[in-house]
Formats: sequence, C-alpha cells, structure tokens
Amino acid sequence: MFQGTIPGPMRSIVRETASQWPSGAEVYVPCCGNFTIERTLANSGFALHSSDVSIYTSAVGRWLTRQPVGIQLRDESRDELGWLAESLDDGVGTVATLMLGTRFLASVGRQGLWHERVVRSYREQWKAKHAETVERLSGSDVELASYEVEDVRSWLKKVPSDAPVCSFPPFYGGGYEKLYEPLETHFTWDAPQYEPLSDDDVVSVLGAITDRPYWLTASNHDVPELHPYLRGVIKATPRAAPFYVYASQARTRIVAPRQPIDPVKIPRLREGEELVGPLTLSLLKPGQFNALRSRYLNPKIVPGAANLAVAVRDGGGRLLGVFAMAPSTFTPDEAYVLSDFAVAPTDYPRLSKLIVLAAMSTETQLLCQRAFSRRIRRVSTTAFSNNPVSMKYRGLLRLNKRSPSNEDGWRFQLQYQGAMGQHTLAQALQMWAKRWGAPTTNTGV
Repeated sequence: MFQGTIPGPMRSIVRETASQWPSGAEVYVPCCGNFTIERTLANSGFALHSSDVSIYTSAVGRWLTRQPVGIQLRDESRDELGWLAESLDDGVGTVATLMLGTRFLASVGRQGLWHERVVRSYREQWKAKHAETVERLSGSDVELASYEVEDVRSWLKKVPSDAPVCSFPPFYGGGYEKLYEPLETHFTWDAPQYEPLSDDDVVSVLGAITDRPYWLTASNHDVPELHPYLRGVIKATPRAAPFYVYASQARTRIVAPRQPIDPVKIPRLREGEELVGPLTLSLLKPGQFNALRSRYLNPKIVPGAANLAVAVRDGGGRLLGVFAMAPSTFTPDEAYVLSDFAVAPTDYPRLSKLIVLAAMSTETQLLCQRAFSRRIRRVSTTAFSNNPVSMKYRGLLRLNKRSPSNEDGWRFQLQYQGAMGQHTLAQALQMWAKRWGAPTTNTGV
C-alpha cells in the first residue's frame, strides 16, 4: 500500500529484535520514510513515535495521527491537474492522491507518447483508482502515538535517552528528494527548512541513535563506524543491494538469494551431433529456466527474473539454447532480452547467433505479444563485454550505445536494438546455416 519497502527478511529481523525490547515501550522512529518499521511493529504493543521531512511521509504521518494533512494543489498546476482538486480533502483523500501521484506525476508536462498515455490513463480511471486506494488506506492497522515534521538532528535530541530507537536513515542523501520531486512540483505545504546531512551530521545522528540500551538501524551501505554492532547482511535477490543491519543486541543473521530449480529433461545437442531443422520453440517454467541459466550462462552475469522464458529446439527435439524476454520499461512496442545463451559443448562455435535469430523471429514476436498484451515491433538487449562490440550480436542487432560498464568484471556496457518479426524460424535457420553454421572439424590430432 505505501510507496517503497524493504526486503521481507529485514522486516523479520526488525520484529525479532524488537521482541527483546521492554514490553509496551515508547519506540521512536526518525527518518521513518515509508513507515516500513511502523508497519512491521504494528500490533506489537509499542507506542510508536515517528518523524520525517518529506511531503509524502508527512501526509501519511499526519493522517495516521489524525492531524490535518495541510497539502494543496499549486495554482500553477491547476490547468493540467485541476481534476485532482475534488480528491483533496485534507485527510485520507489527500493521502490517496499523493500515493497515486508518485506513479504518474513525473510524466505530467513531458513530451512523448508514453508519458501522454500514462497521464491520460490515470485521468480516465481516476475516480475508481482513488476510491480503491482510499478503501485500502482505511483498512490499515498502523497506529502512531505521534508524528512530527522535523529534521532528524533536532528531533533525536528530544527522544528520551533510555527509549528504543529504530531507524533506516538516509546516510547518503538525495534519494527521497528525487523520488518526491514531482509531488513538490505540483503541491504546496508547510515544508520544513533543513540542510542535507553532512559527514559530521551522519556521525552525530549515528551517535544519537546508538547511545542507548536498545536500538536498531540498517543501511544499504556498509558503515565502518558500526562494524562492532553488525548483526546481519541481507541480499534478498541476486540484483538487490545488500542491507547491513546493526543493533545493540540481536541474533546474527545472513540472508542470501535462493532461486528455485526444476529438472529439465529435454535432450541437448552435443559434440559430434548434427543440428537439423526445423526449429521449434517451447515455453519453460521459471525453475527450468533457472536451471539452464545456471548451467550455461556466464556466472559473472547477475541473473534477473524473466516474464517469458523460451527453449529453442532443433528438428530432433534437442535443446539448442534459451532466451528470456520482458516488456520494455520505457518503449511500449519493444521486448527486452534479459538473457540468451546456447548449450555447450557442441560442434557449432557460433550457435549463440542462432538463438538470437530465433529470439527475433515472427514466432517469438507472437509469443511476446500474447504474454505482454501489447504490440511488439522491436527487440533490445544489453551486453557486458571487455571488447567494444559483442561478436554475438554483431550483424544481427544495431549497437545504439557504448558506455563504461556498471558491473564489475567488464569494461563496456553495450546497448543493442533491432527489428522483430522480420523472419520466421525457418528463415533464421537458413540464414544462420549459410553465414555462421559451419561446424568445427575434428581432425583427431
């Protein structure tokens, strides 16, 4: 319901650690953000006191403590967003409006079909979406003893020295300011004046949090000053940033990603075997895709979750390779190739090009359109390489962008794009066989 969250294991650690605190204690939560801690500790018998400085958090916090929300639409935004005015009731209606606004306000006033479609969709469905959000908010079981719009540095000075404090403060600034910038652009409120945390401020805040009998804090950055109190490291998924958990007293926990694996009984093309047509496609279950990816994909490539995983098989029913697709985030008519790989070892050193051609075929285009419920005309992917071009995609897709890699172990991050549905699987096999399908010759030497 609330914007943003932290991993489930992190919430379990908060709940477990807080169970060792005095029963019925007054618990203070500075930098409460998305009220994850409050939601985790709801119905635990604690009196929860929270504070923050963002427009979104303050709207929710004031509503939870039955204060007037105090947020209005800016005059300069009324021409574009006047249809929101009736929903602003200085209470739950305003909170629901801001929650929904985090999803579409960034597109208001921006050029492009995608942005225009997003805004139009929310405007046409506004009454239903707003009523649904109000209903869900009204069923919340989160209760706060108090909420204050105040900077963490001054608010912590008022917290009793023996009271438990639980917080995930923004040790490195800018995140929430950027996230809620569209709300600040279109809404006005009695925003507090505060300065971003400096390095000295971070040390001071940490000192105020940890200088007490009971406390817990966490960050997605390793904090050297708190190493003696490190109680856990959480990495919920392979691509998730790790969370470091620090506490005055708590059990030690390590959470690592685990992916389900299912057996794949499809025979695979092997050395000494000839590839024959026609090509066919078979859908894979997530566990089967995970098993094949773990077997054949470069282990340095961090895996992601696929919406559509497909096996490519030859005329003998043997597995040649796999590709996985997801709908593009920014381009409505584009499919994004999360991963593609060929089985190995075989007699065909360029078998991976056949898998790419299969991923661009009309048959794959139809699968994507059914799975994503949209027209698909293009395909794109990202390659990580120590070379300035990817030999696998060269001659098949167009290199749109080359930049330094943001993944360890690679020099370049290469963005490729191309048309989809320009050939069938039969034509893909014919093209590949003519240009890249020559098998290696085993001389026996």
